[in-house]
Order: sequence, then structure tokens, then C-alpha cells
Amino acid sequence: MKKIIRADLKLGEPLPFSIFDRDGRLLLRQGLVLSNPDHIGQLIDRGVLKGENVGGEAENSSCPPVESLSVYERMGGLILNLKHIFTTALKSPEQIDLPARINHFAANLQALCQEDMDGALAAMHLDNVNPYIVVHQIMGATLTEVIAGRKGLTVSERRPFVCAALTRDIGQLGIQNDLDKCEGPLSESLKEAMVKHPLRGAEMLSRAGVKDNAWLHAVKQHHERFDGGGYPQKLRGDDITWGGGVLAITDMYSAMTKPRPYRNKAHFPQNALRDMYLGKDQSMDGELVQTLIKEIGMFPPGSIVRLKNGEIAVIKNCTNKVNDAVVFSVYDQKGMPLLSPIRREAWNADFEITGMVPFSECRSAAVTIKRLWIK
Repeated sequence: MKKIIRADLKLGEPLPFSIFDRDGRLLLRQGLVLSNPDHIGQLIDRGVLKGENVGGEAENSSCPPVESLSVYERMGGLILNLKHIFTTALKSPEQIDLPARINHFAANLQALCQEDMDGALAAMHLDNVNPYIVVHQIMGATLTEVIAGRKGLTVSERRPFVCAALTRDIGQLGIQNDLDKCEGPLSESLKEAMVKHPLRGAEMLSRAGVKDNAWLHAVKQHHERFDGGGYPQKLRGDDITWGGGVLAITDMYSAMTKPRPYRNKAHFPQNALRDMYLGKDQSMDGELVQTLIKEIGMFPPGSIVRLKNGEIAVIKNCTNKVNDAVVFSVYDQKGMPLLSPIRREAWNADFEITGMVPFSECRSAAVTIKRLWIK
């Protein structure tokens, strides 16, 4: 085995080999994505080794990993990975098998959701660091997996719709820099480009080799609305495919809860779900909207709330009833961040949820919040 140098480790990309300590014990398996720059520095400082026979040694080692990352942390790695895929697809499309990469990515995302859906949802709700366009795709894909799973689709049947959610805005990537710089209403040229991006995205995917019609139709239709008020084709009702209807819902929820420079007012999850519910059966499939609400709850994991006693807490698990919520306080009654989260029961009158709090007001407790989903 050879000693690893910094150039061997690339942030956001799957490890091409397994990593061992100097005594030959397995630390990290091949394929794991490093998402934190500090982890790379720590590995280099420890003088870790890479296996010469990268596949066999990792699979045949009887030693369990002594370091593992939670789903919450691995979701961060997926964000960096998808960012890399998009960059390559846009600048050097000939260098990437886009359908294969997205299918593999979707499978990894599905596996993480099955392992810990609460951690996956929390990671997306609390991400305020990575580029909007990338987080937006992964949140939409995660919610698509939630809805499709609830409707009884198998893992393989759900895959095309998760792939579609991951690539629904690929036709927007070319104008994303202009969108990010826009601090007011969009120019007419940007508005026109936005209206056309679903069709452009489907064309890009088709040229890249995507042949699955469920995938392509969902991308084309993710901004269509049942009442004909969507775009780009002004489709109505049953003319919209099931996948298009699902992506419309998951795209809208993600867009409403994530701020952007040209639309910087983000809704709290509870308010976004309420507004979507009130508009159901008119612009979106009402049954699917209700499915989403039932699955993630009006206070999804990662929601930050204020309790009756003045503490600020975080929702850890999906729950259908507010009074059944298990919350963890991260700020005390005086507004001081806590070193460790403290469990509270929302059914207790003292810990009743009285309102929502934006993450921007809780940055000093970010490390404490993260601990809720780290093993």
C-alpha cells in the first residue's frame, strides 16, 4: 500500500480506492464521497494509505470501518458530486456519459433516503451554503422519491422520476450565472430563456443519450399546471404525465423554501405546504400534494421552531401531527446557543410550538443542529 498525498483526494468525488490506517485497518471504503475539506486534511495528517488492489482489499477486509459518515453528511457530498456532473455536462459533454452518471447518482440518493429519510430531508432544508441550483435539484429529487415510494412504485420504477428531478433544470444552467447576479425583476431575455428551459433541458438530455420517455416528459412538463397556467406548452389536466405532475409539486416546494437573489423571500416549510394545499386541484394534482404533506409533515425534519417557553428548537423526525413532534432545543430561553441539543416533547404545554424561525437567525448553533443527525 502507498501513502496518500493530497492530490489523491478530490472533494465531492467518489474515492477511487479504499483508505487504510498505517496498521492496515480499513478507514474509508472505495466509492465514499468526501464532502468536508477538513476531513482531507485530517487524513493527510494521519499518514493514511491507499490499497494497491483497490477493489478486493476493500470488499474482503474483515475489519469494519472505524470512521463512517451519516446520511446527513453524505447528502453534502452528493451536492458537490452533482455540481461536478453539471459542470462537466455543460463545458465538456463529450467527456461524460450523462445518463449513466445520473442513474448511478439517483441510485445513491435512493439508498440514502431508505437508510435515513429524516437525515436526508434535514440536510436539504438546512443547506444555506451550496449553490441554489444544485441543492434545488437534490431536494426535488428527494421529495420525488418520497412521493413515488408512498404511491407504491418499486425502487427501479421510481428511478426515472428521480433522474428527471435531478436534471429538470439542466436547460437553465447556461443562464444560471445571469440569474444569480440579478437582484430585481428578470429582464425580458431572461424571462424568455426561463420559459424555454424545460424544453431545452429535455433536448440536452436526449442528445446526451437519455431515451426514457418518463424521464424526458417529466423534465419537459415540470412547470406545467393543471389549469393551463404553466409553461412552456400550456398543458392542462390529463395532458400532463404523472411524472410531470410530481416534479411540478416537488419543484415548487423547493423553490418556495430556498431564497434566490431575484426572489429572495423564502417561505417557511409550513407556509409553503399550506399555500400548496390551498391551491391543490387547481394548478397541481391535489392527491399528490396531500401525499407529500402526509409523508414529510407540516414541520419537516430540519424545520426550526420557537417553543412556548422561549427556546428555539429543531424538528428531527417526520410527523403527521404537531403534538407528536419530537423537537430538540438548540437555544435556551435567553437566546444563548446550547452546546448539546436538549430533547423536548411538543405535547407538553411548556414546549408547544408557537412559530417558525429562519435559519439565518440560528447560524451560531449550526454545529449543534448538525449533531442531531450525526451518528
